[in-house]
Amino acid sequence: MSYMSGFYDNSNFTFQNFQNNPTHFPLPPFPPPPVTPFSLTPELTDQDFLKKFENRIPNEVKRKVNKLNISELHDNIYELVLSLNDIKIQEGNLSNNIDKLSEEEWKAALDNIKVNKNVIQSVIAKLSSSYLDMSKKLIAKRTAKRLRLKRLKEERKIEKKERTKQLEERSRKIDENLQKIKDDIQRAKQEEEAKIQADIFLKEVIRKKHDANKSIAKLEALLKLRKARQNTARGRGQDVSDTEATTFQNNIERIKKLWELKLLTYEQEESESRAQMAQNNQQTDSSTLMETKVKDNLVKWRQVLFGGDVYPQVDFKGDVARFIDVRSQWDCYINEGAESTPLPMGWVVPNSTN
Repeated sequence: MSYMSGFYDNSNFTFQNFQNNPTHFPLPPFPPPPVTPFSLTPELTDQDFLKKFENRIPNEVKRKVNKLNISELHDNIYELVLSLNDIKIQEGNLSNNIDKLSEEEWKAALDNIKVNKNVIQSVIAKLSSSYLDMSKKLIAKRTAKRLRLKRLKEERKIEKKERTKQLEERSRKIDENLQKIKDDIQRAKQEEEAKIQADIFLKEVIRKKHDANKSIAKLEALLKLRKARQNTARGRGQDVSDTEATTFQNNIERIKKLWELKLLTYEQEESESRAQMAQNNQQTDSSTLMETKVKDNLVKWRQVLFGGDVYPQVDFKGDVARFIDVRSQWDCYINEGAESTPLPMGWVVPNSTN
């Protein structure tokens, strides 16, 4: 049995001396970085895209524009006029006192004129053509605004006056209606009181009439009783005086005539009282009938004008043409006379009346 000559050679890894090898093994390589999944960008809407695009646009710095002020213009012109007037005063003073002023006074006056001249030049430098044009536009705008406010003030004044007039007219009508109601209540009370008094008077007249009839009946009964007693006395053979009988009968007849006259007066008063009560009842019935008739006529006119129980300005059921037709018919009766009543508040007046 033979072996390979180089089997136990040092080159063979199996039989190598591990003592000669290094004591540690080489480190393994670092692992690769983790792979992150690919993230899909969300789709942007048109509005979001426009917003991002607008945010990326650089904002332009607006240049400050000096706003024109009318008060500033007024102050500049006022300062200009004052300086000009001061120069004119100094010029007149120097011209009139050319031989009287000293050197110092003359120099002070010239310095004052120079200062005013500088003020005038500075103000004129501010009053450029564009400045004046803007001032004119601003003044025109301010004037138009004042005219507009003045016109609105006049319109409000006229509207307030018209509203006051309508309120006064409405108050007058309310007072008239209240007075009418009070008069009606007072008249009803008076009528009721008169009716009560008439009833009391009629009852009193009827009572007196009844008393008169009873008195007449009693007198007639006395006559009958007198005659019966006379007949009884004559039947017994007693003496009966015809003179006394005649006197008694005449007295009874005279008293009876007085009661009959009173009865006639009472009957006349009763008939007059009943006639007055009937007339009052008839007047009350006629006034009630008249009011009922007026109300019925108003209802008929409302149905003729408006065509139903509901006014067309409240519910015209979508028929605009009919609504305009009815309103046009109403507008034909608009009258601006002195005795005409005012239109209701909020009423739209047509441009021209026929």
